[in-house]
Amino acid sequence: MDLDNTVIDQVRVERLDDSVAGPWEAGDSRFAVVVEARGVAGVFAPVDELPAALVATRLGQSVLRYSVTDHTRLLRRLLAELGPHSAGLGRWAVGALDCAVWDLHGRLADLPVAALLSDQPAPRVPVYASWLSLDLASTSAAESVKATAGEGFAFTKWALRDAEAVEVARLAERAATWAGQSVAVDALGSWGHLRAREVAPLLAPEAVRWVEDPLALTDRCAYTLLRGRAEGLRVAFGERLSHVEDVRALLEHCRPEAFTFDAVWCGGITEALSWLGAAHDARVPVHLHGRAFLPALHLAAAFPRAAGAVEYQVVWEPRRQRALRGTLQPDGGHVALPDRPGLGMEVRR
Repeated sequence: MDLDNTVIDQVRVERLDDSVAGPWEAGDSRFAVVVEARGVAGVFAPVDELPAALVATRLGQSVLRYSVTDHTRLLRRLLAELGPHSAGLGRWAVGALDCAVWDLHGRLADLPVAALLSDQPAPRVPVYASWLSLDLASTSAAESVKATAGEGFAFTKWALRDAEAVEVARLAERAATWAGQSVAVDALGSWGHLRAREVAPLLAPEAVRWVEDPLALTDRCAYTLLRGRAEGLRVAFGERLSHVEDVRALLEHCRPEAFTFDAVWCGGITEALSWLGAAHDARVPVHLHGRAFLPALHLAAAFPRAAGAVEYQVVWEPRRQRALRGTLQPDGGHVALPDRPGLGMEVRR
């Protein structure tokens, strides 16, 4: 088969079958993006309703007759179609479509996506656990943290949002004690400059690896200001970014402890390659966000020196995998890369 001359014949969005992948709860993703060429289908799922609608009503038709293997040209076409609306939701939709095309490419080539990206992808990928819905002040928190950390993850991450500065530091230190190692903290954009400045001197470096997204906005000015006001605060960010130019500026001038972007929210696997390169050039460690877990595994397997442990969302990821045949479960802090063609998982229909 001449893959270079194989073009996209059809793009569609399917609603996942509730009787197969459900029952649904609030916040569940319920759609699949499907791309076909020569009678073979590539799929990415699950996808939320709004990005799926954007693919169905606008983006899908714009890539018909485009080459399945020319991912860079395809990405440029999609971003041009979005124009000034290429941030946020637009990037998410582009990323879902891009990942479906990579899945199709792998299926046509009879290779895993990681093997399309690298001659020697790693067979197993290290993962870290996040449980952002757990209240660290609850009576059951100690048992939950100990049990999660005991499964051998590279490390764990917990949310700390509403508490006062002293309480934040106390809970972070308790979580590290329960886990038996330093933990990451996710502020989910809720702290702001004042809270970050108050917390910074209270966080022991041996207890906290980084504070992820302390600010609501991820831009160079905001994080440059934070560096001056909250000296010594180890930060991580990435999932709220949309453009590689912003990525390069932030990595160069703000030097995060970790770069935590999402392989779909950024615009897909094709765009993620540029972001990985930017982080490598800036010598900033990458820990890919867990919302797009399967594409993140392929990227981390293909580039183990550029991408470290991938986030495994212990509550939400098993729910998302109900849409797929088979499961990707951590074992001793690692997940085995699927060895089947494409992304390696079939969507349940």
